[in-house]
Amino acid sequence: MLLLLIPIAAIAVVIGVNFGWQWVLAPLLAYALLRWSIASLRVLVTDAKDLGADPGAATPVGTDERTLFWCEECGTEVLLLVRGSSRAPSHCGQRMHERTEILN
Repeated sequence: MLLLLIPIAAIAVVIGVNFGWQWVLAPLLAYALLRWSIASLRVLVTDAKDLGADPGAATPVGTDERTLFWCEECGTEVLLLVRGSSRAPSHCGQRMHERTEILN
């Protein structure tokens, strides 16, 4: 890998001196932005793939208990009506905490 960098650096210096450094830095910046955007999208896709249960197997929550998910960062609470999977939802970049209340 190091042996490949030596001729690439030499070509980059020649192009930068003769034609201007924007012809060297612009492709490097474009490559960095492309890698960052692909990595960001990959996180969203892999987070959505691991849903656990089959979407057709969603079951309503019983009437004798109430399940809430709450975010530790901002205090947002979400009431669970239909359980699609056993995995807690995400909010503020982390998993929400589950709280089950038994109704009288």
